[in-house]
Amino acid sequence: MELETFIKSFEEAVEDVEVGSLSGDTVYRSLEPWDSLAVLTVIAMVDAEYDLRLKARELKQVETLSELHALLESKQSV
Repeated sequence: MELETFIKSFEEAVEDVEVGSLSGDTVYRSLEPWDSLAVLTVIAMVDAEYDLRLKARELKQVETLSELHALLESKQSV
């Protein structure tokens, strides 16, 4: 999965985030709309689009979208 594609999917999944406004360096937990609903929405998006299981505690272990992308990439190779 390409980082840019993942970021676009993330932007579309999280309510009130403008598509094209985020980058790999974005600390997603600092986004204004980041709340428990956003966590669940991102987990559901990852499951639906990438067929990967992501846990809320895993989201807490990474900070940026690039780090989250790398985590998902590592899950794909398992």
